[in-house]
Amino acid sequence: MNGYIEHANITLINPRHTIEFLLAALPDWKIRGQGRMENWHGKDVEWFHVGNEHCYIALQSGGDKTLPDWTTHWTGVKHIGIAVDDLSTLVERLSNAGFELDHWGGEHPHRRSAYYVDEHNMQFEFVEYFSELPSERNDYSQ
Repeated sequence: MNGYIEHANITLINPRHTIEFLLAALPDWKIRGQGRMENWHGKDVEWFHVGNEHCYIALQSGGDKTLPDWTTHWTGVKHIGIAVDDLSTLVERLSNAGFELDHWGGEHPHRRSAYYVDEHNMQFEFVEYFSELPSERNDYSQ
């Protein structure tokens, strides 16, 4: 069996903002499930699974602070990377929904990426690949 990442779990102050962002970016994603946990380690928490039939991001309330800026040297997840078929269309969709591009990724002949930061300072990278060949997609010499 090949391993793959099925989901990531992120605690936020306002998961609904991040849900709005993800659904604007990825129209094939949806809220797969949601619920509440009462008194989860001293807090009532609302949770959501946002994704498609293959993978999702678990978002839950209960966070106390935003993340430090991604350019600092804190320990933790720096960003979540999501592959997309058409990065230009995604960037346009997010702009139309009011989400501002943080920065473009580095130049590479076989991929292009764009980075966004939500209101919690959670960074998302969207990457479009221009090749189906693993040797080109995973080329780190550029």
